[in-house]
Amino acid sequence: MTQGIKNTLLMIFGFIALMLGMLIYNMMAPKSLSAEGYQALGYYGFPEPREILPFTLIDQQDQPVGLTALKGQWSVLFFGFTYCPDVCPTTLGVLSRAVKKMAEPPQVVLVSVDPERDTPDQLAAYLTGFNTDFKGYTGTFDDLVGLATNVNIAFGKVPGAEPGTYTMDHSASLVVVDPFGRYVGFIKSPHQAEKIQKIIESLRR
Repeated sequence: MTQGIKNTLLMIFGFIALMLGMLIYNMMAPKSLSAEGYQALGYYGFPEPREILPFTLIDQQDQPVGLTALKGQWSVLFFGFTYCPDVCPTTLGVLSRAVKKMAEPPQVVLVSVDPERDTPDQLAAYLTGFNTDFKGYTGTFDDLVGLATNVNIAFGKVPGAEPGTYTMDHSASLVVVDPFGRYVGFIKSPHQAEKIQKIIESLRR
């Protein structure tokens, strides 16, 4: 057998091995979920991502933040407040467990719906109890309403049992934002860490 034939055969065998390797990889590699698969986990994505209008708020470090803070990574926004008795701490606890399971966790942001009480210091102290990487946004009532309305989140003040007291009624859905700063879908409650992990990891693919 001449050297030329040997080289040709080696090239053919190499090409076959490469094709087999790619086939096996494609068969074993995790696939993105279907729309039905996402909905079974509680995630509802939009056919086309929705633009988020520019906004100006303040983070837990008392620094101004805007739309650029939501670009460059996946983000999960939760609209809640630090005086929330049940839904907010439960949701933040679930989110903390979820991100700890991920090799590339998303940015998690608590957007306050209670700017009267949720100062940057209050947000910083509160979030430390869940995850030191979590961010907190607050600001004027109008600016918070503007962002919330843009991502289909409703909230409002509810008078308390005692005069002068109040609580906040708000959606428990999680807003999912892609690395381009676009609103791509939401995760309905009740939330589970494993489901959130599967949703975010699938969206990354």
